[in-house]
Amino acid sequence: MVRVALNYAIMLELVKSKGYKEEEILQALERKDLVFFQSCGNGLPDWETLFTYYEKNKPGVKAIIADDYEITFLTKGTLKRLLLLKYQLVEGKDFEDRGEILGTITLPKEFFHSFTTIVAKNWTFVVLEENTYNVIFDIKLSVIE
Repeated sequence: MVRVALNYAIMLELVKSKGYKEEEILQALERKDLVFFQSCGNGLPDWETLFTYYEKNKPGVKAIIADDYEITFLTKGTLKRLLLLKYQLVEGKDFEDRGEILGTITLPKEFFHSFTTIVAKNWTFVVLEENTYNVIFDIKLSVIE
């Protein structure tokens, strides 16, 4: 598992949300294919930054693409964006924003378990209900001392 800054994770999740597979993304990174990445949307801060990161940290980028990463710090707004990009979960429809809690989220068990490893430690998961297939949970902002 690799610890990663938020912007790289979001950029790669944005590309993955468009349906591209690992090999396609890695080939585009090798070619520094700006047109490919711009077709996925705006990068944070920009795609050139991702190219530089990839050149210096190819194993780290591969880990991010394979969901084998942890974001070092995550704001509530970006956590919402991550839920949208990875799982197509929409605020007000699929979960509620209750201040320091994003609540009543449902994910299949296998997605829930991988998601708990990705999210930064400034958030805590509270399982409300679990059945054979799904987990219903809240994500609560944690105070780190």
